[in-house]
Amino acid sequence: MDLVSPRARILLWAAIPLGLEPELVPPDRIPEGHDLLLRFSPEAFAGDERAHPGRRAIEAYADLLIQKRLFRALSIPTPPFGRVRGSGEWEAMVTVHGLPAWLRERKSGRSRWVEERGFEPPEGLYLYERAYPYEAELLFLAVRGREETRCLPPAVRRGEAWVAPHPLDEAKRAEVCRRLEHLFSALGHVGGLEVRAGLYRDEVYFLDFAPFPTERSLFCPDFAEAHLRGVLGHALPELEVRGFAGVRPVEELARALALPYARPFVLERPYVRVHAGDEAELARRLAALEGT
Repeated sequence: MDLVSPRARILLWAAIPLGLEPELVPPDRIPEGHDLLLRFSPEAFAGDERAHPGRRAIEAYADLLIQKRLFRALSIPTPPFGRVRGSGEWEAMVTVHGLPAWLRERKSGRSRWVEERGFEPPEGLYLYERAYPYEAELLFLAVRGREETRCLPPAVRRGEAWVAPHPLDEAKRAEVCRRLEHLFSALGHVGGLEVRAGLYRDEVYFLDFAPFPTERSLFCPDFAEAHLRGVLGHALPELEVRGFAGVRPVEELARALALPYARPFVLERPYVRVHAGDEAELARRLAALEGT
């Protein structure tokens, strides 16, 4: 189990009730930037490897510049961006699009906030991304099966927690779902898709995506299973968050488990999911986890 990546472990949990037998993929079969290390029994997939996102989805997931260019090609709003290889390209982007901005590693997604001129980017493959003053940072979950695509209402980031649902209006949600359909088609992807986005001046800007479940989506208990069912070509389950839900990392798991409403997930660090009947109670429960 220690050899399994944290995000692959999420699929391990979802595979057990479906009767799937996951196996580790040999390291020489893993594309750069790909940390999803599972395949499943040939009996389940008729000898193919649909449990893995396809090559196009993995190549885009592994490079933020490819993601951004794909958004632009599909006419999906995304903040101004550009390739950065040294101070010359960085200064050119700043001159055209301004500051503040994020310097983002193309492979890992790690970001550095920059708000003053004269910044010297380190060596490596980076991305300039204009930093808009977003009203909310959102997470959209969608699953594509053989015949349908299902989208959940978005979650919103509150500090270290992701909280669902966010009250985005129906017209804007429908527009985002149409854009997610375009993204699925461009990637040739079935299964789950997580898209992180920013809400600014009534526009939803796509920031990045993952073509499989991650720790952010643990607030929805059925998402990982729905991903696997979509990959298998089975009927998708109903995807919904009953009441209000949130997920956040914790430092002291033992103390968190003393709270009766906390459900743990141990990945690269412990995460806890909580539910509540109303938003105020969820906020209180998440606040109680901050000191754990």
